[in-house]
Amino acid sequence: MVQVISKIIFNKKWQLAVLAIIIVAGILIFRYIRDNPVLPQSAIPFLKDIELPASGEIILIFSPHPDDETIACGGYIAESIKKGAKVYIILVTDGNKHGLRDVRYQEFKKATGSLGVMEENLVFLNYPDGGLASVDPVELQKALAEQIAEYHPHILFYPHPGDMHQDHATVGKITEKIFQELKDKVATKKDLEKYKELVREEVWKELVAIEQIVNKMASYKYLVHHDVFPHPKKYAPDLYVLPPLNLIIAGAGGGWIKFLLSAETESLKDKALKSYVSQLKNPFLTGLLEASIRKNELFAVD
Repeated sequence: MVQVISKIIFNKKWQLAVLAIIIVAGILIFRYIRDNPVLPQSAIPFLKDIELPASGEIILIFSPHPDDETIACGGYIAESIKKGAKVYIILVTDGNKHGLRDVRYQEFKKATGSLGVMEENLVFLNYPDGGLASVDPVELQKALAEQIAEYHPHILFYPHPGDMHQDHATVGKITEKIFQELKDKVATKKDLEKYKELVREEVWKELVAIEQIVNKMASYKYLVHHDVFPHPKKYAPDLYVLPPLNLIIAGAGGGWIKFLLSAETESLKDKALKSYVSQLKNPFLTGLLEASIRKNELFAVD
């Protein structure tokens, strides 16, 4: 009996010790994340590199507002065009939250033009700036899906669903819903392979086209609005931009990959961002735009 009681006491002591270790570890992790909200600069070599497209390949970018495309992937855009890729940018909103639609459209054309994007490759969907959450999601999904069907991109960039700006999160979530529905249709096609002769010709052709789109398209998520991204939110061109630890711990976005910018490309991106004069006048946005001038760009992959 005494031995049984001793074992119970001993086990409880071990349980309390383990609990204490977990609590201490949790406190230490919390403090570390609080003081170091993103991966350390020394982690950059451990992130895989995104590949540039081949000549003739098509890149499609969903940009919620004028400037997001340059902030998130201006360097990748410029380098891809130099490699002979075709870049199309879908501007989802009208940028008119503060009555600056015409100004922001002109800035958008100037910035993307300096990156090498032809004006004819810019598509304006004209949804209300700051109001995407109130747009009929079925309508918005249809509009974005039509762009994918129209351009059949090899590479698609779209906002991270975890972005803290509602417009960005909305576009990101709807884009991922489009992906899921496309994948479901590919799965349906595989299920129907044995019964192909029973499927209407136009339906089968549609399924084949969807399968081709899904099989050839790589997709990448970009983050713009986040409490600690970029970190620090100031002009620091000698630093790397790294993912927030809380997103890594939560498993949001899968893995993260980098695109290293040459000094020339970094300078070109800086020039393009300076086209957004109206945004640089806003003290709440200046830090964000300037902080995007780093030695790399960062994208999330599933």
